[in-house]
Amino acid sequence: MRRNFKIALLLAATATLMLGCGSKEVEETKNIDQIYAEQGIPVEVAEIQPTEFQVKLPYTAKLTGLRQSFASAMIGGRIEHIYVKVGDYVQKDQILMSFPEDAPSGQYKQVKAGLDIAEATYNRMSSLYEIGGISKQDLDQVEAQYKVALANFDAASQMLKVRAPITGYVTNVAVRETDGVKAEKVLATISQTKKMKAKAWVTEDEICNVNTGMAATATWNGMTLTGRVTEVGMAMDPGTNAFAVNMEFDNADNMCKSGVMADISIVSYSNKSAFIIERKNVLKDATGNYVYLLKDAKAVKQYVTTGQENGSFEITSGVVAGDNVITEGLHLVYDGAKVKL
Repeated sequence: MRRNFKIALLLAATATLMLGCGSKEVEETKNIDQIYAEQGIPVEVAEIQPTEFQVKLPYTAKLTGLRQSFASAMIGGRIEHIYVKVGDYVQKDQILMSFPEDAPSGQYKQVKAGLDIAEATYNRMSSLYEIGGISKQDLDQVEAQYKVALANFDAASQMLKVRAPITGYVTNVAVRETDGVKAEKVLATISQTKKMKAKAWVTEDEICNVNTGMAATATWNGMTLTGRVTEVGMAMDPGTNAFAVNMEFDNADNMCKSGVMADISIVSYSNKSAFIIERKNVLKDATGNYVYLLKDAKAVKQYVTTGQENGSFEITSGVVAGDNVITEGLHLVYDGAKVKL
């Protein structure tokens, strides 16, 4: 009996629920176009304001000291002493390293012996000349021989002592003490690094956009050096099929190292007060380029004239400062469409 009562109660509840659902009015579902028409298409905008605009040409080039020279061995032999290390500041003709005096190819000892004989002979003849023992002509001949021996000795000494070719920093020492080297081997590099130089190879499509005096930057290891273009090639190099462009950069603190590869940028165009719109926000039809502006809660189609580009467009006409350019929801709007932020 109790079981029959529960079943009857369940049936009654179900019937009541079905009657309630049937009596509800079915609401009409609105589509997205109807919602946009009533409430407006949701958009985001960017306000137009004058800002700096630049077009940069990117290259990769080696940075070296503005002046750089190499100290080379004049003879072959064993390096006896090295007096400098990388980073030292040296003066022109300062001795960097030396060969031993008994180096066979230097002939230092033989030349020194010849000088000693020539000097003794000259001193002796000078004494004889003072007492009238020889003529002035004889003394002049002995003096000339002494000067030749002195010059030969100086040359032999120079060959044993490797000197700095210019004033600057030692940026490389290529040998160690006791190393044997051949004649003309580069032993050290001296650079003047307060200014750096670089050479970029520019294609024929870009060379007309590069001029002497243009601003340039060189970036290496997180550091950026500022500089300028100093020389633009007038003829294409047959080896690279490109034009050489030389640049100089300030490196007053000597932070950038000579010989490194740097990312170079040449500023080929600059406008300090430009209106800029990202490329993706500029559309195009048969009439030309256009953007959508937000005006009085509506999207307004506005044709614009573009200038230079660098991923964004420089806008030369069609917009003014304070205009709001639609940047999101751009492909949903149309001229006169109701929009909302």
